[in-house]
Amino acid sequence: MPPAKGPIWDHFLAGEKQNGSHIRAHCRGCIEKHRPDGAVVELDDEGSPKLSSESWVAEACKAHIGGVLGVKESMIAHILGKGGNSPCPNSSSEARKTARSLKKGKGKRVRDDSGSDSDDDDGAKKPKKKLLTKVETSMKQSQLKVFRGIQVPFTEEQKRIVREQFLRATISANLPFRWVDDPEVMSLFLLFRSTAGDVMPSRKQISGPLLDNANVEVTNRLRVELRGEYAVIASDGWKDDSRDSVNGVNLSVGGKTYLVDLILATAHRKDGVSMCKAFEGMIDKAEDVYGVCIVAFCCDNNGGSQRGRKDLMLKRPWLFGPPCCAHQFQLILGDYFIENEEAAETAEDATDLIGWVRNHGLVRSVFDETQAEISTPPGKVLAFLVGNMTRWNTHFIAFDRLYDLKDPLRRAVISRRQDIIAGQVGAEKNRQKKQKLEDDAVAHCELIDDGGFWRRLKSVIDDLEPICLGLNMNQTDAMRPDQALLTFAGIFLYFQKHPKHSVANGMAKRIEKRWKALDQPMFVLALVLNPFEGISRFGDKAAISPFTLHTILLETYRRVRSKPPNVPRSEDEAQTYEAMRVRKEREVSEAFLSYLSSKGAFEDWEKNKEMFQRVHGPNPLAMWKAFLQTPSISELADFAILLLSISVNQAGLERSFSDLKIKKTRLRNRLKLPKLEKMAKVGADIRTSQKEAGFVEDRVKCQNHDKAKVAELLAVPRYADMLDEDGDTSEDEGVPAKPQSGLVKSRAAWRKEMAKWVQEEQDRSEDDGDDLADITYGRQRSKWLPRSLDLLFAGRKETDIDERVRRIRRQQAYTEEVRLMELLADEEADEERIPDDGELEGSGDDFDG
Repeated sequence: MPPAKGPIWDHFLAGEKQNGSHIRAHCRGCIEKHRPDGAVVELDDEGSPKLSSESWVAEACKAHIGGVLGVKESMIAHILGKGGNSPCPNSSSEARKTARSLKKGKGKRVRDDSGSDSDDDDGAKKPKKKLLTKVETSMKQSQLKVFRGIQVPFTEEQKRIVREQFLRATISANLPFRWVDDPEVMSLFLLFRSTAGDVMPSRKQISGPLLDNANVEVTNRLRVELRGEYAVIASDGWKDDSRDSVNGVNLSVGGKTYLVDLILATAHRKDGVSMCKAFEGMIDKAEDVYGVCIVAFCCDNNGGSQRGRKDLMLKRPWLFGPPCCAHQFQLILGDYFIENEEAAETAEDATDLIGWVRNHGLVRSVFDETQAEISTPPGKVLAFLVGNMTRWNTHFIAFDRLYDLKDPLRRAVISRRQDIIAGQVGAEKNRQKKQKLEDDAVAHCELIDDGGFWRRLKSVIDDLEPICLGLNMNQTDAMRPDQALLTFAGIFLYFQKHPKHSVANGMAKRIEKRWKALDQPMFVLALVLNPFEGISRFGDKAAISPFTLHTILLETYRRVRSKPPNVPRSEDEAQTYEAMRVRKEREVSEAFLSYLSSKGAFEDWEKNKEMFQRVHGPNPLAMWKAFLQTPSISELADFAILLLSISVNQAGLERSFSDLKIKKTRLRNRLKLPKLEKMAKVGADIRTSQKEAGFVEDRVKCQNHDKAKVAELLAVPRYADMLDEDGDTSEDEGVPAKPQSGLVKSRAAWRKEMAKWVQEEQDRSEDDGDDLADITYGRQRSKWLPRSLDLLFAGRKETDIDERVRRIRRQQAYTEEVRLMELLADEEADEERIPDDGELEGSGDDFDG
């Protein structure tokens, strides 16, 4: 089948065959010029003269009028002339326009755009980008030997995968969207595949439909993954480079955090009422979109956030409202410097010394040279670190590094003092300024040479280390309430033993204030329901009993389950629900008492706890999840999982803000909040998938604390593990009797412990005359919580124990039992001491004690 004729043939007539491949072409304009006079002019449908097959036309063709070789180049040359010279005067304007169009595209290959990367819904083809066309043209060579594989076109499925991968690469590497339009990037991909231009998305496609589709996929995946799970919602504020206020909303589920919303709050009010309303909207949206069950709300404990959170707890009492425990430890760090003025002055001197060394390059070089001389291995030089206000642990790290550099600093001051002074003075010629610089250098050298400064700095470092360890622990996503409580107890006990009484008393009050702001029932019950801890951490001043814990548990359980239904219940449904509620409360009560007494399903726990911990680790959730299928314990297990799944910090949200700050920089300041939110969500999903696939290794954690000291920094003693310290000895061996553990491991031991608790409850109820407000273990309170850390975790002092013993003896002096013993003793006494006047009142078999 002969090839189709091009548009140029509309202006030529086909003549005879000139050679084996081509025919002769005759210009219609030239033939029309030789039309005889009087000949009829016929017009075609477009209004052009129609040449018939009359003899004069045939004669004109035989005379070679307007005849050229029937190829496109010759026909264009006839109409336009060679090189623009001598164009055909008889050609019509349409012929000249067609010829120019064909000449302009001469020698260029027209690519088929049927595989266009357009994402329009109507499937219309988009013209290829001019820049991409230029790059493709520049990449072409006259002769290039390549494998045919790079010319293989992409299938539609491959095009979709490649474009999605372009988006993932852009988000993962934090590249600007415009990177795909860079000519060098295009050239790079064209080297790998000559048809890469067909699948490379544009900047608008990546930031538009591709990003939108990826965000929808991530959201749908989270909906499936989080539906029905217990979740903690956290909120915090952040200001971007545009000075816009942004509220971030974070969900914490199972020790993992998910950014779910970014809200532009520049125009929002920050008072308590407005914040409470905003918090309610966040909760409702999270429950509607992701189907989670919100059990707690966490935020900062300052200003409108604190007031709004408290109002939220009043409006929705089934929610817990812990403030961020990591922020609380950061406040404790500030409290320490307020209570210890000497430490504040030492920290100020240390900070000034670090800044002085870093701000004078010649001075720092002297110290570095001295350090390199005595370091191990030789030549190793440690940098001077600086604290950062937004990174709370850096103060401790900076002071600790400065103390590590004490020896090279002091050695340099002794051996090279003049070099240090000369390094600071430099080329200064003004006498007054020069003297001022010399005095400043001498003052810092004297500070370095002062042994008292280094002793004070060491004391400050020792005090900051447990605070920073607790802060680090409370910044983890999986920080449970029971763990947070033990960190508060540990830091309280540490400062309780501080050698400076003013610091010990001041810090105790301030830490108690932080603890008082927390939702104490949630933290205490989480610790009790941790089977690896139980009640072993509570001191003997805690006045704890199973009945007290039982009451607190039921009150908290009712509070959590008091959430009203979305649709009001009918009368029958309300009665059914009430019966079910009573039944579940009874199940929870019985299961909790069995848990405390190590009976029933919990009877073998102590024997197998070590093996369980070896397999599953010290994670209490693993134990409680095993009981979800046990009907009598399932409700208590579900409640324990709820408490132990609560995350009590905003650390995940803080990390999200750090990621947003990297994405929205000064150069990308026009990035709008909706697009920024999508980028953050997709980026978090990409990082998670990379970690699960093993593409990203876990970052090696910084070792800021000595491993040998970590266990003792925030240690809370296990009072239940303390052994009896009496001096009883074995009757037949004459050696000390085998010490008895305080753990309740048997039924008999449980009964004995219960009897002791009952007796102590009676003693406390009889001790109504005690006026000491802080010695609460000697009387019964109507409500056990709130309770101070001192009462919960600090053991009794010897003076308190002696006073308690004396008070009990005074109370027992005139009890009925003592009276009976006295009467029985009198009956056996000498008759001369008590005359025999008959039967004594209240003695013998007639006594009804």
